[in-house]
Amino acid sequence: MALRLVDDDLDVSFEILLAEEARHALSVQLQRASNGAARPEFEAKLKQHLQELLDADLRPPSARQIAYALEITKALDIALPGEALRHKGSMFDFLDRYAPLFKQRSQPPQ
Repeated sequence: MALRLVDDDLDVSFEILLAEEARHALSVQLQRASNGAARPEFEAKLKQHLQELLDADLRPPSARQIAYALEITKALDIALPGEALRHKGSMFDFLDRYAPLFKQRSQPPQ
């Protein structure tokens, strides 16, 4: 028996074949999670594990990366692309492009 993962917005689905024992255990877990009290914890775990499956460049940037990028935007008077706030790969590209100029301008003249 298969588990189906569906994204209605994209009209995409994946069938994930599971061993019968795993499928049964997952059925029990889903029934437990459908009960109101257990649902938030199960959803949080599921979200965390799904996010860990994303390619590294598609994960969200860290708080430190965002803070550094915002420092750069203020100092250089430039905009921070929305993609850089959503994806680590885009943030890396932004920092790679502007951090050297930011560092150069931040150094005191000699």
